[in-house]
Amino acid sequence: MDTNFLRILRKLAEEDVEFVVVGGIAANFHGSALATYDCDLVVNLDAENLDKLAKALSEFSPTFRHKIPPQSFDEVMAAKGGWKNIYLDTTAGVLDCLGDIKGLGNFHECKARSVLADFGEFVIRFLSREALIVAKKAMGRPKDLLTVSQLEVGGELEEI
Repeated sequence: MDTNFLRILRKLAEEDVEFVVVGGIAANFHGSALATYDCDLVVNLDAENLDKLAKALSEFSPTFRHKIPPQSFDEVMAAKGGWKNIYLDTTAGVLDCLGDIKGLGNFHECKARSVLADFGEFVIRFLSREALIVAKKAMGRPKDLLTVSQLEVGGELEEI
């Protein structure tokens, strides 16, 4: 499976989806060398943003990771509401759309603690290094604490 998460992030930005990159990809952005095999986002889970999310992901054939038989995540499914988290398999890799982050809170709280990154063709938000450390400590798993040790070595990036 293609794990080029940059394709997904670009499409989400093009469709004006409100999200912040968190987890391993955000840790890599801030200097962690640990491998990650999924893309974790905290997403505004209101109806308008979920509609944008479904449209943006449509070209990646998203299906719920834990549904048997597989069930598509599309505009009809997005409109059902009541989402806390959305766990998807896509043609570009595994995507976790989270409603909140342990230790930090919901999308709006995470957005307030994020930095912008300009990739030339698009700009996206990453959880700040400081906020990512707080979240990883709150999770407390061994891999999270290893990530914290790597993140604490570097300095904070400035918002653009």
